[in-house]
Amino acid sequence: MRLGSTPKHEFTLPFDVYFVKEFKVTYKQNNKIILEKYLSDFEANDNTLSVTLTQEETFLFIEGVNVEVQARVLTTEGDVLASNIRIITAERCLDREVLE
Repeated sequence: MRLGSTPKHEFTLPFDVYFVKEFKVTYKQNNKIILEKYLSDFEANDNTLSVTLTQEETFLFIEGVNVEVQARVLTTEGDVLASNIRIITAERCLDREVLE
């Protein structure tokens, strides 16, 4: 993930999003939660939830340091599932200007 960009992160579920009651993605760096995204932040399509981070959100991360990403879901049936933790690197950007 490049700092200062607007990356789109997609999460594929083993079931239709109709069965999702709550969904949360946590972005953690240096053992500190940097960003959390909730169901209302996502676009839903069949069995995929996707979210686009803002430039400001990506600038919250420290360049060159790994970011841990994990999704958790509460189903309409009351089951709670957690994804494997994914590791992405916060890649540097030469400037910190937010482009509009």
